[in-house]
Amino acid sequence: MWRLLLLFQLLLGSAHGQIQPRIVGGTTTTLSAVGGFVVNLRYDGSFYCGGSLVSSKHVVTAAHCLKDKKAGRITVQGGVSKLSQTGVVRRVSKFFIPNSFSSSSLNWDVGVIRLQSSLTGSGITTIPLCQVQWKAGDYMRVSGWGTTRYGNSNPSNQLRTVRIELIRKKTCQKAYQNRDTLTASTFCARSNGKDSCSGDSGGGAIFNNQLCGIVSWGLGCANAKYPGVYTSVHRVRSFIVSSMKK
Repeated sequence: MWRLLLLFQLLLGSAHGQIQPRIVGGTTTTLSAVGGFVVNLRYDGSFYCGGSLVSSKHVVTAAHCLKDKKAGRITVQGGVSKLSQTGVVRRVSKFFIPNSFSSSSLNWDVGVIRLQSSLTGSGITTIPLCQVQWKAGDYMRVSGWGTTRYGNSNPSNQLRTVRIELIRKKTCQKAYQNRDTLTASTFCARSNGKDSCSGDSGGGAIFNNQLCGIVSWGLGCANAKYPGVYTSVHRVRSFIVSSMKK
């Protein structure tokens, strides 16, 4: 589900070529089943990325979802299982991207959104930042409205979710050798025939009911050769915390 939608032309024209965010092979679900912190980002009213509500006025997403965007044209929708539902919509006051973020390497692919007013309502909750350790072989959960197969630019109206298995960084880097270099701020995960895909970008990877990863990039969706790459919340936690104080 998670990768970048066609709106992410900046990446499609970069060194990453076919890289794009996504959820493939998952199952339909509801907001109450996966957690009311799951929100979606709209640009001029159109869905394009996911995010996680970490306080009533702050959303954590991917930097590539915010780069070159205007805060006044972004809205955040919460409290919905379907994109077609009304839910609760809030305008964006400001957003923050690390100075070290790179559109080409997607290093430090994290962004923090400050809302103009609190996002609260029925079924809407927040999720804490990761304070637990995980290891290869553990599973995280990713949820979003991204495309359900590679090459399809249409988002899923119904929220979908998938469990992904964390893999060793060395294994992941070997898969991407001669294609891309994994930065220190990332980790990788995969499951057979399952993955995040376009539009899932910015969504959370959840472990022990905590936000431990952010959907970042990958080559294709559910491609057996190329695992999904996520930003590690452990690595970028200081940026998130400091941005929430601004």
